Amino acid sequence: MNRSNVYLLDLPNEILFNILKKLQNADVLYSLLGINNNRLDNIARNAMFSNILNFISNVQNTIINDFQLNRFCDYILPEISHNVKYLIVESMSIERILLATHYPNLIHLKIFNFQCDYSLQYFTDDSSLRQIFKQQIKKLDLVNKDSEVGLRLSSDYTKKVYAHILTYFENLEHLNIIQTSSFGYPSLRLSRLPSNTFSSIFLTYLSIRVTDYTDCLYLLDGRLKQLNTFIVQICCMNMDSSIVYNRDDLPNLTCFSLISYTLIEENENRIVSLLHRMSNLEKLTLYLRFVSQNKFIDPKSFMNNLSTYMTRVYSLKFYFSIENNRNDTLDYSFNINIQSQETSNIVCYSVNTVTYHVFTLPFEFIKLVSIGNIFPNIVFNNVIELWIHDIIPFQHEFFLRITQSFPLLQRLFVTDLTSLSYKRKKSPNNIQADQIVKYPHLILLDIKGLNNDCIEQFLNETKTYLPCLTILRVSYEQLQITTEDFTREVTRKNCANVRRLITGREIVGSKDYHYYFPLL
Repeated sequence: MNRSNVYLLDLPNEILFNILKKLQNADVLYSLLGINNNRLDNIARNAMFSNILNFISNVQNTIINDFQLNRFCDYILPEISHNVKYLIVESMSIERILLATHYPNLIHLKIFNFQCDYSLQYFTDDSSLRQIFKQQIKKLDLVNKDSEVGLRLSSDYTKKVYAHILTYFENLEHLNIIQTSSFGYPSLRLSRLPSNTFSSIFLTYLSIRVTDYTDCLYLLDGRLKQLNTFIVQICCMNMDSSIVYNRDDLPNLTCFSLISYTLIEENENRIVSLLHRMSNLEKLTLYLRFVSQNKFIDPKSFMNNLSTYMTRVYSLKFYFSIENNRNDTLDYSFNINIQSQETSNIVCYSVNTVTYHVFTLPFEFIKLVSIGNIFPNIVFNNVIELWIHDIIPFQHEFFLRITQSFPLLQRLFVTDLTSLSYKRKKSPNNIQADQIVKYPHLILLDIKGLNNDCIEQFLNETKTYLPCLTILRVSYEQLQITTEDFTREVTRKNCANVRRLITGREIVGSKDYHYYFPLL
């Protein structure tokens, strides 16, 4: 091509499609439809740009502002409504967008910032959106903004929200509840509700957070007969032994994911027995943390026991941590090969216990608890929450390794440290001790109970950079010492963006405190 200037309309359609596919579909439609250019108009009407439409706002910038939304609803959506199969909307815009035109092929809806007190008004027979929700939608994703409530109220929320949705959406096949914060949305709780609270003969996909292991078993008691994909996060692994559960086989279940961040006390057999019911399982994901004080749980034996019954599984992802009494320690490093699945492990020692971490690669989970100085040279791209401790003092280089191995870290909890050493020594990864540790995404830092050297390591801007820190948990006395009663300049910058400060006591007596934390 000899021309020095090439314009958008000079490009062939194939290249234009490739460029436009990399943009937000809503941006493409807003920019190209109705601008008196037939060629661009025809391109914008292609089904690929109207199948998935995204009408949400994020913190930094508004994807759809009021003016754009009005133009979309009045001019653009009526033109491409027959192509729309999937809409992503913010809860405050649901009525404006869904009443803009008729969507004959809309079957999938994702709602951001779902709050039951506001959003449930649309899930009633009196709603103007009754036809779409009650009969048309088959796939529903709710990004739940409701805050976690006490277990005493979980049953009420289950009846008001979860049971109502499964009953009201008559053709619902897919329900995905997504949490928006680290504290989670209200969990489903069935143990205090009648067995006929809800059921479905259509639901094939369910992703949800439940209160305890009992609720997980209730969901698999036959009320969801066609369920083939079940993704569950369990808040507590307690089980009511007084209840007789349905233990029938689950032949329809081909994909199962079980996530439990809480410790499970010596009950690994209950997990194995549940998996034995899934005779046709093909995809399995497990995140489990075991603790034992009375017997040794061998991670190899546990994995071998699982693998014996997983003859059809072709996709396996797991993370197990097994915390044993240190007196029962086996001194070994191990790799477990299941169906050619690559694995790795970490062994972390504490005063009285040793914790074995065993996991598949790549590590696909968001949380890792109880690691120390020694961990493999792996990049944990999905981990956003990390808990670290060790009986051996951490060097400055360790935190540099943390930032390299956990690049998207948002929440960091540091415990059980006794001292920090800043000796300048050669690092195995060519890391220099005088480099600044940078946590570009860290929102929450918990360093309460650490010694003054540790507090200094994190708050001194010449050692650590914390541009996004908004939640800080730290001992008041040590915070006061490290900041020199809230006057020290070198620790001011890392405190400037903190909006929530947890010190364990009321802060009084310092006239400079509010200037040091201006956003509290």
